[in-house]
Amino acid sequence: MKLPAPINHDPSNERPAPTEDELDIRAPLDTMPASSFQSSNVHSALYDYGEAQLYIRYLRDGQDAIYEYWGVPASTWDGLLKAASKGSFINANIAQSYTYSKLSASSFPQRGHGLNNDLARRFVTTP
Repeated sequence: MKLPAPINHDPSNERPAPTEDELDIRAPLDTMPASSFQSSNVHSALYDYGEAQLYIRYLRDGQDAIYEYWGVPASTWDGLLKAASKGSFINANIAQSYTYSKLSASSFPQRGHGLNNDLARRFVTTP
C-alpha cells in the first residue's frame, strides 16, 4: 500500500498562533465533516465566509492538529469540497499559498465549548 504524500507547508508563511482573545470564528460558516469523505491526511475542515479563513484538522499530527489559513477565497473552499483527494488539493492549492498558524483544540476557549457557533464547536470538539 502506497502511503499518501505528506502535506508540506512553506515555513515562511507561518505566523504565531493567535491568543485565545484573538481567536474568533464568525459566521456564516461551512464545514466538511470527517464523515463526508475518506482521507488519509485530513480529518475535517471549517470555512469562515465572513473572515475568509479556513481551518483544517489534520490526521498526521493527531486529530488535535488544526491549521488556520488566512485570506482563502470561497472558490478555494469550493475546490476543496469537490476534490477527490483532499490532501493533494491542499498541497497544490493551500499549504504553500496562504499564511497559516498551527492550533490545537486547546487553543479554543474551553476546548471549543465557549464558541458561540454550533458548527465551529463541533469542528473543534469532534474527535
